[in-house]
Amino acid sequence: MDTASIVLLSLFGIYMLIKFLGFLGRLGIKQVPPSVLDQMKGITLLDTRTDKEYKQGHIPGAIHIPLSDIGTRAKKLRKDKEMVVYCQNGNRSIWAIKRLMGMGFTKLHNLKGGYGAWKRSHR
Repeated sequence: MDTASIVLLSLFGIYMLIKFLGFLGRLGIKQVPPSVLDQMKGITLLDTRTDKEYKQGHIPGAIHIPLSDIGTRAKKLRKDKEMVVYCQNGNRSIWAIKRLMGMGFTKLHNLKGGYGAWKRSHR
């Protein structure tokens, strides 16, 4: 096998490992598609994007707590309510959900595809 093939196979292997680890990070976290979110009643909707992203547009009724502030500001949220957490694409919200789980929140869902998917479905 020549050097270029080895490099390509190595890069592909690294890519697959990263994708697999991302998949593992989502295990156990329910993914809610935007169409289902629109039908959910009585939930808390948590936007974990940056201030700049939030100001550029957000889902009506969302509470804004940037990912960096979850540990301190989420203490004011009710742990007994269902919560759908979202970011721009659905990745950072997984980290927010993991932090919330560590704080005792149990009724957590991730908005599949994040705000971008929600916005595309509401054009």
